[in-house]
Amino acid sequence: MGRGGGTPRSKRTALSLAGTVASVRDWTFAHRPRWLASHLFVGSLLVLFVWAGFWQLSQLDERRARNDAILDRSTMQPVTVDSTLAGSLAIGALDPQGLDYVAADAVGRFVDGEAIRVANRSQNGLGGDWVVGLFEAKDGQRILVNRGFANRDARAVAAPEGEVTISGWLRVSQTKDGFFGATDTGEGARAPRLDVQAISARLGESELVSMWFQLQGGPSNEPPDPVPLPPIGEGSHFSYALQWFTFASLGAVVYGLVLRRKATNQTRKPSEFD
Repeated sequence: MGRGGGTPRSKRTALSLAGTVASVRDWTFAHRPRWLASHLFVGSLLVLFVWAGFWQLSQLDERRARNDAILDRSTMQPVTVDSTLAGSLAIGALDPQGLDYVAADAVGRFVDGEAIRVANRSQNGLGGDWVVGLFEAKDGQRILVNRGFANRDARAVAAPEGEVTISGWLRVSQTKDGFFGATDTGEGARAPRLDVQAISARLGESELVSMWFQLQGGPSNEPPDPVPLPPIGEGSHFSYALQWFTFASLGAVVYGLVLRRKATNQTRKPSEFD
């Protein structure tokens, strides 16, 4: 006993600590339907953020693989567009995907310098069309040639007459992108994409090479302006992936702190559970 009959300081401290230890956070609120729905919603968001991060990493892997393919194939010894190539593609001896961006050349003449235009293209920040001509090689094999980009209302310079040698790259036929791509009705002077089969039907040509030819060349003072190969770069996929993973981590931490604070505000002593 201290002077004046008061409680000793050590005893008061012990009682205070005992009361603190006896108090526990009450987590029972987390089992209520409203909070269960909250857990499900937040958990779904976190899973979505993580999935988005890994999706960006997969896109980065695809971009790197495409870059390697472009660099390797576009600088190789050019293949010749002729009936041998066309026949090999027709019977499946050559995979079009494996020839995408392969350097190629052909000797022949333009049957039609502007057989069709492919709409809704862009280049150098401008919207317009691809000017697509019909080219016949010396052995009679015909192929669609993307001569370049032109503004929608711009008149394209005529293709050269007589026998010429063209150089560029082979490209795979374009197909509709899921539910979002426009349907090629086969009507009008513009097609929604460079789909070799659909354009063959438009032109009444049944023996076209199943791939198309992207003409090589530098900037032109008059349309069409040659379409360059896609830029070699990794884009922003890695930084986007880091952002999504950061969102997921922060979301988990913040939600955990919210739950902890809620449980702290509902602190009860063990006797209250009896």
